[in-house]
Amino acid sequence: MSKNLGEVINNIMEENATRRVLILTNHMQIIGTIHDYYDKCENCHDCLIALKDVKIARIEDTCNSNECDIGSYTEYKWFNISTRAIVGFSILAEN
Repeated sequence: MSKNLGEVINNIMEENATRRVLILTNHMQIIGTIHDYYDKCENCHDCLIALKDVKIARIEDTCNSNECDIGSYTEYKWFNISTRAIVGFSILAEN
């Protein structure tokens, strides 16, 4: 039996006492706080991860071979991402 990616991320965040996450897709860098719906939502889909207080940037817009520009993010109050689009993630410390 395998866990879905949302469960894996939730478990790692619980172990590290944080809800902040950096998610990478093939073209996007997404930083946000995972919405705490785990075991509380009957209508939530396993293929979606809900984020709040999100900053999103295209990877090619934020980084070139020499440096990264953190100021080029677009901010959203809420954002949902398909787990199929995720190619990598990292758990971040709380601000």
